[in-house]
Amino acid sequence: MYIITEDLEKKLREEDEFDEKTIIENQSEAVYTAIDKYMSEKNIQRSELIRRLNLERTYGYQILNGTRIPTRIHIIKIGLVLELTLDEIQRLLKIGGKEVLYARNITDARAIYAIEHHFNYEDACEFIWNNNIA
Repeated sequence: MYIITEDLEKKLREEDEFDEKTIIENQSEAVYTAIDKYMSEKNIQRSELIRRLNLERTYGYQILNGTRIPTRIHIIKIGLVLELTLDEIQRLLKIGGKEVLYARNITDARAIYAIEHHFNYEDACEFIWNNNIA
């Protein structure tokens, strides 16, 4: 039975003995499998995602096959292309081993705003990364 992260943390705090088997059985999925699930849900093909992200084809397929871990920016951009919610993008960042978006960081705040206000991909990228407001 899969245990959610909060319950797993609670178990670690409260149990007298370390239960390695439970930890191993409840490992998070890889970021590329999570991306693949979201792509399936959104009915977006790998080639379309790579094209929209303007990635070099080989690098894009390496990310989607799990042989390369995407950068934090690429995870955010993937979330934008797939029109994921803020919670879904935060989840991808966590399982990708990257820092979640933090509202006190100006670039992250722009990303949060763009996601929550449903900017299209191009407008979101322009707003988040090409905005010259200090």
